[in-house]
Amino acid sequence: MPLSKKRSITYLLLIAAALLVAYSLRFVFHPMTENSLLAISMMTLRWAIQVPLTVAWCVSIRRRILNTAIWRMLLTVGGLLLLWQLARIIKYDYVIITEPIGRYCWYSFYIAMILVPLIGVFVVDHIGKPEGYRSPVWMRYLFIPALFLLGVVFTNDLHQLVFTFPGGFEAYNSGYGYGFMYIPVMGWFFVLALFFVIGLLVKSRVPGSKRFQTMPLLIAVFGISFWIAYSLGFIECDLTAVDSLIIIMMLEGAIQSGLIPSNMNYRELFVKSTIAAQIVDAAQRVHYASANAAPLDKALMAQAQQQPVDLSDAILHHQAIHGGHIYWQDDVKAINNLADSLREANDTLGERYDLMKAEVALRERRLVAEEKSRLYDRIAQEIAPQLNKADELLQQSREHPEHAKALLSQVCVISAYVKRRANLILLGEEKPIASARELESCLRESLDNLRLCGVITYLYCRCEGQCDVKQIIAAYDLFEDVTEKLLGQLSAMMVTAEYADDTFHLRIQAGCREAVSAPPAFLLNGRTIRCESQDEDLIIDAMIEKGGAQA
Repeated sequence: MPLSKKRSITYLLLIAAALLVAYSLRFVFHPMTENSLLAISMMTLRWAIQVPLTVAWCVSIRRRILNTAIWRMLLTVGGLLLLWQLARIIKYDYVIITEPIGRYCWYSFYIAMILVPLIGVFVVDHIGKPEGYRSPVWMRYLFIPALFLLGVVFTNDLHQLVFTFPGGFEAYNSGYGYGFMYIPVMGWFFVLALFFVIGLLVKSRVPGSKRFQTMPLLIAVFGISFWIAYSLGFIECDLTAVDSLIIIMMLEGAIQSGLIPSNMNYRELFVKSTIAAQIVDAAQRVHYASANAAPLDKALMAQAQQQPVDLSDAILHHQAIHGGHIYWQDDVKAINNLADSLREANDTLGERYDLMKAEVALRERRLVAEEKSRLYDRIAQEIAPQLNKADELLQQSREHPEHAKALLSQVCVISAYVKRRANLILLGEEKPIASARELESCLRESLDNLRLCGVITYLYCRCEGQCDVKQIIAAYDLFEDVTEKLLGQLSAMMVTAEYADDTFHLRIQAGCREAVSAPPAFLLNGRTIRCESQDEDLIIDAMIEKGGAQA
């Protein structure tokens, strides 16, 4: 079990034990004693448990939360909950209940009841937003009714519009009623609290599904169930303590589930990362290292500080950071192996070409050989431009070794298309109908090879069901046409492919390094399709229908 998970479980058990002790002091041991001093000691000990837990949570918020605006709002919530708890302690445990200070402690409960749900609305609005996000201006006007309601509550002694005291102020704790302004005060509390809970649940929905993250959902169900049970009189408890606990649990659930970004588990994440990296201090002592990071001597570190160091199958890089340095290795073994494989493949292609000519000569003798030759001819004809281009790039890589890496990366892209295109031809020969997911496999492999050229790629596919193989080939040919014509200019490519109602919808957004003044013409089944240019981006949107194409 990871260290961070063990630590979290330990903290949870300690907090649960502390809350159980506090509950026992209030509802088990306190009613059993008739000693006033012992009773006061129990009540003090109970709050000595609950208040420090709230303070500890506030301290942890400042250390864990990354977003400045969110941690400020959460600290404000924590401060209001502490005010609520302290006002409750003073009112019931440390002042004579008939004194005015007790009544104003009671009024001060509504500071948290009015402001905490309002701040919760702002917290929900900030979830999922970037660091510099600010809430809309109109939301700030919500503080006007909040401050008005607080003013009405704290001036209740003058007008008694919130609470009425038929028996006089001295008997306020046992003989009071509700004025008509009590309805908007509690309505504000319940409406904003419900908005906060629902907003948190909406933000906790798992993208692309109808499921919700478990922790926020369970806490929300627990909180709503408790408030219903308490309102119906099924539960007797200290509402201030339980409400504070539920509010903290909901906010902490959002943190633990990742809705509110925090710096938890960073050490474990770094250790388990696939990047071979290590962080050292100014004296080159290693403090953090990923699992696959190779040990480095100080001489090698000093050399990497000047320029990247070639380690045969890896490149060692360096970056100065606050208090030390970070070193990481880029694994180029796959590229080296791929370059060797491509050289072998070039020789193999030459041999296969001679073999294909021999098979053509035997067409009249064997019917099976004739059929194979027909297929080979078709494949060679349809991918001949790509094979020729691959040969040209390989020739250029031999003539210009300094550009060999970039040229070989382009060969990888073309080779992926050649492989997948040939597979589609063979698949179409076997049966005209195939799974629409074949297009997703083709696009994914081509985009994976595009990354070798330094192109940032993204693919979204929703291809279910059976379709005509010709539709897959048309869509894939269009993608390859766009890729080859823009390969030297591409910096990023985002592809979306969807299949529904016997029609493929293919959308390609190609980001170029420079603005494209005259976009090239792209073909789909021999027809030129519309291409939209937006500064450095080209957007190609095509519909491939069964038996035809509509751009």
